[in-house]
Amino acid sequence: MSEPGGPLRPGRGRRRPSPATLGVVRVDADFRDEYPGGDATCTEAYASLCRTGEALLGELDRRIRLTFDMPQAAATALAVIDGAGEPLTPSQVGDRVLIASATMTATLDLLEHRGWIRRTANPDDRRSVLIEITPAGRAITDQMLPGIRTLERNVLSALTPDERTHLLDLLAKVLARTAEVAGEQQPEPLTGPRVRPARLGSRPGG
Repeated sequence: MSEPGGPLRPGRGRRRPSPATLGVVRVDADFRDEYPGGDATCTEAYASLCRTGEALLGELDRRIRLTFDMPQAAATALAVIDGAGEPLTPSQVGDRVLIASATMTATLDLLEHRGWIRRTANPDDRRSVLIEITPAGRAITDQMLPGIRTLERNVLSALTPDERTHLLDLLAKVLARTAEVAGEQQPEPLTGPRVRPARLGSRPGG
């Protein structure tokens, strides 16, 4: 079992470089010709946001695994349980960390095996249980959460305070529009015009 303040565990094998090393995504010079209905900046921004998210979560996962020998998803679940202030059902934990129920069961099994959470009977529903953090689990979150705050400051120090505020405003707009798109009952099918560039060759059989 990992102990607070324990040494970092060396990775196994060759570590994959962070997606962040690739920088922002840039489209080819003939993008407009290839996608008559597309917008180069939309494609570059969308893909770069995806890459940024992957890089940020990847680094967080790497630090958590090295320090506590658990995946980032388990750490998030533990933080949710710690911050709730009251016992939660597994479905409540799953809703807050957006993890599928099957994965959540395995995640809670891991945390319980470490002695960081306990399952107790739910007095309001005999078919369910309640999850609460243990003193050992609190000790882990008391180390982990300040460490995550340090990582956040380290990465976002690339921006000034005003830039960080502006970034939050921009992300709020992107998230709001994404929520609208995700809420569509009948999403538009993925289709549209494409003029296949000569550099990619003709279609198979063409």
